[in-house]
This record gives sequence, structure tokens and C-alpha cells, in this order.
Amino acid sequence: MDGSLLPFLSDADLSGLAATPDLLVAMDFDGTLAHFSDEPEGVHAVPGAIEALEGLAQLPNTVAMVISGRNLEQLSKATMLPTHGPVRLVGSHGAEPADGGATELSPIQRAWLNELRAHAEEIATEHDGAWVEIKPLAVGLHTRLVQDKELAGRLNQRLADVATTSDLSQVTWGKDILEVAVDKTTKGSYIEDFRRAYAREHGRELRVLFAGDDTTDETALSTLHYSSDMAPAVGATDPHLVAPAANTPDIGIRVGGGETSATHRFDTPEDVRDFLQDLLRRRDGRSAY
Repeated sequence: MDGSLLPFLSDADLSGLAATPDLLVAMDFDGTLAHFSDEPEGVHAVPGAIEALEGLAQLPNTVAMVISGRNLEQLSKATMLPTHGPVRLVGSHGAEPADGGATELSPIQRAWLNELRAHAEEIATEHDGAWVEIKPLAVGLHTRLVQDKELAGRLNQRLADVATTSDLSQVTWGKDILEVAVDKTTKGSYIEDFRRAYAREHGRELRVLFAGDDTTDETALSTLHYSSDMAPAVGATDPHLVAPAANTPDIGIRVGGGETSATHRFDTPEDVRDFLQDLLRRRDGRSAY
């Protein structure tokens, strides 16, 4: 369904989130907490959004997370958060968590990444407005500033064609960017692994709320447990994991339009900020009792 047709969160939805025993609030960054810019290095979250996440992270049984395609260093600068603070930062679509476990590339992966970078840079130098973003595990070809959008699509397709010549490639189409990683980790796989690790440690299942605006976020939105039927088959194989209650499904939020697996929508990063502030007030009030 197109995200613009989805409902907003209701007051009952907010009250339910505030009362959830164990809650993960996971946010994409660009386009979700912050507006897009032609100069991504100067982008910061809309005022109040990060502060609300920091407040949520201080509450009992509440995990606040920003998970982005930016590498970890860039994400820390953009959010102005420390890499080891109360809000969990996860870069490179889940492959660079601040708390460790970042993917180590094999010599074969590193060689292929260098080759991808060379191809991307060759493509970018041929056309004004195209530029290459170098990441620890990926290369991104940005075409936001290419005036001819059909040409921009062809440039990204050229890099995609190169990527498909190797099974090492993980190709992700985003808004005005084609990204090729040499690691298969996605936002969705990271969140699934995180919620399982949380359940093993605490003996309770996290309810997940995730918000994102791009096709890269669909890897998370499409794997959330929107009903009890989607809950993982656990218990018999791992006694530490328990399925979420049938009346507490995950919530996926699409920011803006576009085809999505989400259940709800916001229109702007300011909407996301207002929601986070409201959730903080309600959940903080609950924790006082």
C-alpha cells in the first residue's frame, strides 16, 4: 500500500505503546528524524527529536535506537550523540552497531568493495551532480543533484549492473541513490537479531516500533510482527524467547509516501518529533507509578 493512504497513530495506539512492558523505539535518520539536504554532512535532526529519544532511553525497559544507512561516524556527527550513549546508534544498515559486533570484511570482500568504488567513481566523474559516498562496507552513488532524472536512473543502473556480476553484492535502491554493500546485513535482520538477544537476556519479548521513509527501511518494516501469526516460533527451540502477546503487535511507520509494508504513517520529520515527545510524556508518566 502507498504510505500516503495509511492512517496516523490514534490516541489508543499511543496509550498502548506507553503501556507496553518492553519497548524498542527504532528510528531511521535521513527523511525520518531529519529532512533531506543536498549537503548531507550538514544535516541534523529537527529540533527536539533527539532529545525525545534520549528521554525515552532513560526510561525502564525502553530501548531507543537510531539505525541508518550512514556509517557510524557520520551518524554520530549527524545526531550529535556519542557512539556509546543511552541511545543506541547503528550504522551501515545494521552492519555497524556502536556497541560492537561490526562486520569484518574478508580479503575477497574488501577487493570487491574497492572495485565497486572504482566503477562508481568512474560513473560519477562523467556527469555533473553525481557523487560517490564511500562507506566501510558499501559504496553509494548519489544522483539527487543530477538534473535529468532519466539520466540519473541510467547511471544508477550502470552500477547495479556491475554489482550483479558478483554474489557478494547487496544492492539497495533508495531515494536518488544506488547503494551496493559487500555485507548482507539489513536493518530488518539487525532488529530481528537484537530483539532475540534482548529476549535471551531478559526473558521477555520486545515490542518494536520502527519508523522510516525509504525503500531501505522496508527491510525492517516488512519483518515486523504485525499480528500474533507473524510472531517467531520460539519456546520449543529456545526457552529464553517468548512470542509477543496477540494484543501488542509491532507498529511500522512510513514517513511520507511510497509503497510500504508499514501499518501507519507520518508526513514529516516534525510529525515524528511530535510523536516521540508525546510518547515520552505518556511513558514517563507510566513509569512514575
